[in-house]
This record gives sequence, structure tokens and C-alpha cells, in this order.
Amino acid sequence: MQTLFKKLPLTLLVAMSLSACITVNAPMGTPTTSNNTGSAPVVSGNAVGYRVAASHWGDVAKIRQEAQRLGGEVGAGRLTKVQAAQYLNRYRLNLVGSNQIDDSMYEVYQKAALDSQRGVISQEQSKQYIISALKGWQQRWGSMSNKPANPAFTNFLMEVMDLKPLQ
Repeated sequence: MQTLFKKLPLTLLVAMSLSACITVNAPMGTPTTSNNTGSAPVVSGNAVGYRVAASHWGDVAKIRQEAQRLGGEVGAGRLTKVQAAQYLNRYRLNLVGSNQIDDSMYEVYQKAALDSQRGVISQEQSKQYIISALKGWQQRWGSMSNKPANPAFTNFLMEVMDLKPLQ
């Protein structure tokens, strides 16, 4: 797994989140239906009885594959980093739908990318900003009473940053 992400430098992964700059159509082959089934059952606000959606780990893998494909397109000069970011965001929304955690992490990811691209923060500061937000969700996860069933984008980022996934 680590070798996969060594091929995608953090600057590319972070820069891929610049979706607010321009609008482009979703890439071909993007799923058009959502697998998001809402929230999984939770007992007394803890992890007892909680299960991620059956498609969750497959969806994480699909997001990873799409990020890798888009990274190749950027590397070949066929897409800008901004276009790749929009494709990835639209892909995740079409694949798993919107949920509180993924939407929040995408906002953090996007802000880190924008600030890094503008030179306001370094690549390392951008990475630490994302890691800090991911760790915040890890801390809140155990006490959440309405956990989303498929936080696939967040768990993709957890993989990239070598953190324990939400489950």
C-alpha cells in the first residue's frame, strides 16, 4: 500500500482537491448511483452494533484507483490538478454520496491544497493540517451517535496519511 502512495506525491494528492476553481464534467465510467445507505445502526452512541456499509472497503479501493488514474492524467499533462480534484470529488459523491465526515474532510483537504498552492503553507504544513483533521474525526468517532455507513473518502485519506481507519 505504501508504494502506491509513494507514486502519488502529497502535492498531487492535496492539489487534486482544488474543486472550487473551475467546473468540469465527471470522468467517463463514474458511477451514477449512490451506494450511500445513510447511517449504520449504533447502540448507545458507541461502536457496539455499528458496521460500515457492505460496499465500504470496495468503495475506498475505487476512490484510491480513481485518484491513481487521475494522478497519471495530471502527470501526463492531460488534466490540471484542479480538474483532477474536481473529478475525484464528483467521483466520490457519485460513488458514496454525501455524508458529514467525508464532506468535512473534503473541505479541509481543499483548504490545505489551496493554501499550499498559494504558498501560504508548505507541503508539510498542508499534510499536518489534513492529519490533524483526520485525528479529530478519529477522536469523535467513538462517541458519535449518527455515524455514516460509508465514510470512504475519509478512510481513503486515512490510508494516504497512514492512520487507522474509521470502522
